Amino acid sequence: AFSIGYEMPLNSLRTASFSLPANDEKNEECLPLRFVEIFDGDTRIDIFRIVPNTATRSSSGETISYQCEHVLATLLDDVLFQNHTVGNIGFYTEDVIDYILDAQTVTRWQTGTVDFTRQFEYNYENENLLGALFAVPKPFDQEYQWTWDTSSYPWTLNLVTPVNEVQAYIRYGVNMRGVTKVTDPTELCTRLYPLGYGEGVNQLTIKEVNAGLPYIDADTIGTYGTVSRIFVDRRFNSAESLMGRAQAMLNELKTPRITYSVDAAELYALTEDPLDHFITGAQVRIIDEELDIDVIARV
Repeated sequence: AFSIGYEMPLNSLRTASFSLPANDEKNEECLPLRFVEIFDGDTRIDIFRIVPNTATRSSSGETISYQCEHVLATLLDDVLFQNHTVGNIGFYTEDVIDYILDAQTVTRWQTGTVDFTRQFEYNYENENLLGALFAVPKPFDQEYQWTWDTSSYPWTLNLVTPVNEVQAYIRYGVNMRGVTKVTDPTELCTRLYPLGYGEGVNQLTIKEVNAGLPYIDADTIGTYGTVSRIFVDRRFNSAESLMGRAQAMLNELKTPRITYSVDAAELYALTEDPLDHFITGAQVRIIDEELDIDVIARV
């Protein structure tokens, strides 16, 4: 195999790719939805499954290129048929995850470590299991990270609090190749009106859990003034769950969005220093004295 690559975004479906010469006999084994274990040198990346493949003829010869998705995508194959209401008082985050995974036709995934004990209510209608799982932490007002272990079977799925200590550095003149900082206030919001299930005067608000007020204010309202927005998600029929989701959203919108795009060289293979190793979910300190940038961001 050659041209091996992989993308590992945080809390999203990961992908990989590789190519083989068209006359390689191993192409016979690379059938759609078969599992592939990807390595980077001696480091095991993870297990993926083959989706599209493309045959190409060029001056360098004939090749077949394979696109792959992480085996978490096997949860796309099963659904919560029709309407399902899960959660609320006495039914915790781990119970919700168990409920979703119990709907697997083949039990490939089991619940592992769950750091959260929320009691939000969720409503699903004809939703695939992966979409249902990714919706579980959406109402949280704190950071979360999906992790997993595919070294044993059934595979184990975890929902954990990410590490907040700095684990790696990107510094100008050392391993930084380029950095761009963009400050964008267009999505700024300091007062949010959440709406849930229903229509018109019967539509769910947060009044019953927010001292009669239909909105929540950010602590930055004194700095930026009152910038109001309306958030509608009819999947919520619990005022408490709607409130939690709205608070999490307001925390993201209460200041101008600052985005850093950083191009860095990973020197770990040369130095074997953990501070040079970029891992999905890790906190990285980015330093560029000339641009007055000293910020901690998550990979």
